[in-house]
Amino acid sequence: MSNKIRIFLIIIIMVGTIAATYWYMQETTGKVTVVEEKKWRLHDNLMGISFCDDDLNGWAVGQYGTVLHSINAGKTWEYQKSGVTTDLLNVCAKNPETAWAVGNNGVVIHTVDGGKNWKKVQVGKKYVFNDICFLNATEGFIVGEYQSVLRTVDGGATWQLINGGEPPPIDFSQVDQNQRLDENFGSEEEVYTLNSIYFADSRNGWAVGEMGTIIATSDGGTTWTKQKSGIDHSLMDVEFFDTSLGFAVGLDGTILKTVDGGATWTRDKPTVITHYYGVTFKRYGSNIERKDAIAVGQGVIATYSFFKKDYLQNWVPALEMKYNIYFNWMNKVAMISKTGERVIAVGQEGLILCSESGGNEWDIIQYPEKPVELVLNP
Repeated sequence: MSNKIRIFLIIIIMVGTIAATYWYMQETTGKVTVVEEKKWRLHDNLMGISFCDDDLNGWAVGQYGTVLHSINAGKTWEYQKSGVTTDLLNVCAKNPETAWAVGNNGVVIHTVDGGKNWKKVQVGKKYVFNDICFLNATEGFIVGEYQSVLRTVDGGATWQLINGGEPPPIDFSQVDQNQRLDENFGSEEEVYTLNSIYFADSRNGWAVGEMGTIIATSDGGTTWTKQKSGIDHSLMDVEFFDTSLGFAVGLDGTILKTVDGGATWTRDKPTVITHYYGVTFKRYGSNIERKDAIAVGQGVIATYSFFKKDYLQNWVPALEMKYNIYFNWMNKVAMISKTGERVIAVGQEGLILCSESGGNEWDIIQYPEKPVELVLNP
């Protein structure tokens, strides 16, 4: 074979190799681009969940104004336009038509038509609002930054700050230039964010927050007094079974228990030491006398079985997880079935888990990704 033919064949091989390499790079790059684009449309973090007493209708809320609605006990979910891009941190469903949601920067939104239309409500404060609850159609409460408790007695038309609030700035002009300040100077002005509120009935309620803060009311929210938690870890959620038995959960493996309405709180020892963000009691069904509960947190769903012997009581991980949540944050949990068996938990990256066994076994609920048009026009 002549040198010219060899050179010609080498050139053809090189060109073919370059063309094949270019084609392969284009194909794989295109596929990677598609995968990354699909991954970018992940679900937003879900922060709160609430179901109505009808056992069917409920809402979940989260980042960037995300609102999800279910009409079949959480089996399927659809997006609703919230009208806001601010993170929504919790929601309160009153009936199939009426719900409220709160979030950062003083955002409060409200629907009276099942979520077809959500409207912003001005409450006069730009605080971070972490939770909202209604005792009835007219009376409700919001808690959040600066240990604030806001109250409405007219169905949310107006709101009044009845506890906490941003403290006034310290007036250093009143301090002598040569005066030595005590190390506790200004400590009386310190207030902590409240993360959760719960009422056991129309008069008895509790709110919990940073640095182990617990405040309680026995007159329907008119006045609030501090209770001693005995800890300085942040508490993220609170719920009571009745006016005596209650749990508060929080960071660093914190689970507090009271059997006397909060007069005294003791610390439980969960099997898994992690951050806990949500707690609920099994309120319906045949196990109501057992006073069982469920707590969710960073990489864990734990169940509590109430026994008369204290040493038999513990918080243990769910028996079966069909979806591995080890690296996921579960933020809130709600018992939504009168059978006492159906439970929904929501968390990081839009994760929705469901249990049909009272919290012992869990599986993931799939639902559509947020449409681009809803991202651009919430």
